Amino acid sequence: MEKIDLHLHTNFSDGTLTPEELVVKSLNNKCMKISITDHDFAANYSYLEKKYKIQIIPGIEFNTSFKNMHILGYGIKNIDKINDDLRKVKEVNQHVCFEVIKLLKKDGFDISIEKIYEYLDNINLSYEYIDKRKLVKYLIYKGYSNTILETYDKLIGVGQKYYVPNKKIHPYKVMNLIDECGGISVLAHPNTLNLSDYELKQQIKKLKENGLSGIEIINSKISDKETMMYELFADELELVKTVGSDFHDGKHDNIGIEVNEEIYENFQKRLLLK
Repeated sequence: MEKIDLHLHTNFSDGTLTPEELVVKSLNNKCMKISITDHDFAANYSYLEKKYKIQIIPGIEFNTSFKNMHILGYGIKNIDKINDDLRKVKEVNQHVCFEVIKLLKKDGFDISIEKIYEYLDNINLSYEYIDKRKLVKYLIYKGYSNTILETYDKLIGVGQKYYVPNKKIHPYKVMNLIDECGGISVLAHPNTLNLSDYELKQQIKKLKENGLSGIEIINSKISDKETMMYELFADELELVKTVGSDFHDGKHDNIGIEVNEEIYENFQKRLLLK
């Protein structure tokens, strides 16, 4: 058995640690094979690999236009292209957030772009772009809601007073972009799709027909029973299996999943086919 973790977030998206802090925490947990998969952002961490003698697979996580469907990209080679393509989407969605902020402020909420920048700076989160994840964090911090789900259900989600739709990319286009940039696509935490077992399997089949290479079978959101089912799906559909903690917060999350070496070996073999 060895520890690996292929689903980690830093303060470049909605995590609380810098990439280097994340690597140090991984080492402290004896997890030597990782992937940093920030939302809509990829980076070259070869300098950290050399410094800490750790293996870092270039990664990214996309939120797609299919409700609650996230696609992980691994082994990204053309990092500049993937970030350039995503920059346009981020700019649109930042303006969406600005519209939401205006609506909230008009109704007396203690909120402004400047106050969000200050809050994000205080918690060491990047504010190059404001997105709804960061807006939600601020609203919870101010006490306007208690959880992410409540924030969407009562304030900024579909059908609510302060809802303004984001621009999202269709999952097939996401997988095509990942492929063009030299990577492979993996479905993250399949249970968040809220589909029946049959519906989920059919959806995964369609995704595979359009470029999907794997399924995340272990994640902090996934139960042991669900893991067993996803393993069966992966075996039946000849998809690679990945595992990750979905790490965001050093205070509440941990890094490293103990797995049979075969899982990582098969994952590596699939990357080498690109």
